[in-house]
Amino acid sequence: MKTTKLLMDEHKHILRALNVLEQMAVCAERGEAVGDQDVEDMLRFLKGFADDHHQGKEESVLFPAMLKASHPLQGTALNQMIFEHDQERSLVEGLEDALRTKQGSEFVYFAQRLVHILRTHIYKEDHILFELADSILSEEEDARAAHDLNEYDGEWKEKVLDGLLERLYRMEWKYLGRTTRERKRYA
Repeated sequence: MKTTKLLMDEHKHILRALNVLEQMAVCAERGEAVGDQDVEDMLRFLKGFADDHHQGKEESVLFPAMLKASHPLQGTALNQMIFEHDQERSLVEGLEDALRTKQGSEFVYFAQRLVHILRTHIYKEDHILFELADSILSEEEDARAAHDLNEYDGEWKEKVLDGLLERLYRMEWKYLGRTTRERKRYA
């Protein structure tokens, strides 16, 4: 499987989480209860999967492969992606602080900013950066990068990801009204 396809599949999970986070912010803005455990689970997903795992794979596998395969100007685009990853990390820290200090309006602000920035970032990666990666990586370089991504997953995917995705599904059901039939689409 192509390196970019593996990463785009992970983007789908992140976008699902953003849908839930967006609805959590809507509920908080209306003064409706948003469970602390739900917010903690969302933070665990965003930090553990979206940042540490997914963006970690981009920064340690895909970006170096692209730099090696391309001309120096490519580094500017990759630096922009890393800058955006850092922005996202800061916004997640803001969400954590809002949870700790019980600041509902801060939670709404950081959630809305993160949803907007991360959706835009994913769009850029899917439609610009990954298309560029597909055009510059040879079949051999892509196969090596895909192998490295799978190695990066290791046992984490089985031991941690399944639990995160199950919790995400439950939050989708709670905040978005997902049905069991819709769940099969994500499996």
